[in-house]
Amino acid sequence: QENTENIVSIRLPHPRTGLPARYIIQEGELLEVQRVDCGSRKSWFIEDTVHKDGSFLFFTRIDPLFLMLPILDVCRRKNSESQGFFHTLEDMLFNQDFPSMTRLSSVNNISTYLEWICDSQDLNQENKVYRLNDDKLMNWLKTKVTNILSNFDEHKALKQLSEQLDNSTVDDRHIQEVIMEYLPNYWTEQLKKEYTFDELGKWSSQGIVYMTEVSSVYRENRQQIEKEIKQSVKKRKLTHGQSSLAKANKTGMKKMTSFFTKVSESQ
Repeated sequence: QENTENIVSIRLPHPRTGLPARYIIQEGELLEVQRVDCGSRKSWFIEDTVHKDGSFLFFTRIDPLFLMLPILDVCRRKNSESQGFFHTLEDMLFNQDFPSMTRLSSVNNISTYLEWICDSQDLNQENKVYRLNDDKLMNWLKTKVTNILSNFDEHKALKQLSEQLDNSTVDDRHIQEVIMEYLPNYWTEQLKKEYTFDELGKWSSQGIVYMTEVSSVYRENRQQIEKEIKQSVKKRKLTHGQSSLAKANKTGMKKMTSFFTKVSESQ
């Protein structure tokens, strides 16, 4: 049994949606928590107890730069006249809405990671400041695509999808979609501009879902929203009488409230 004493559970904004998502840090490694639900109702039998929640959790490593990107982008405040400002890691990670964000500073080699997509300057021997560099970032993203592509056959799900669609551009395209699940919209569009796909329309018409659709934020929020919609529809379901009244011609009919008027003070 693995040691769970050093596990720290943190709540951070998802890099694509900005919605709260769950992550853990274990011995300096950042892991994403992904919840997968079964299609039907199921339970877990654990020793002498029954757990009604039949879902299970995946803990997968995630590059901390995906979570840092939205933070770096906002903090630099780039405009048409300036490339923006430099900030210390401590300053950038301060967030009242997500206090756990400061935990990212404890991720192994976080300073080295930042050098890959940022310009940096030394304030003194102990402190360094960073500013996002667009060119470095795009090179890093394209390297991600290349690295996954070079190991494409090792990912069975991706390989099977490519064979089913019989599309020579699927490999690059789908790998991008996987990466884009962790990018803000602006950088998603910038990455798309780096690649050209003649059969993009065909891809879209296939209705292919992202491989990372099981991410904790997307699945949990989608299921909760669908549940609330279903409950709301059930509550608003019209009775037979209400349904008949809704179809009736209401011309000249008065509302029920018209029969009740406020009593004047003189009466």
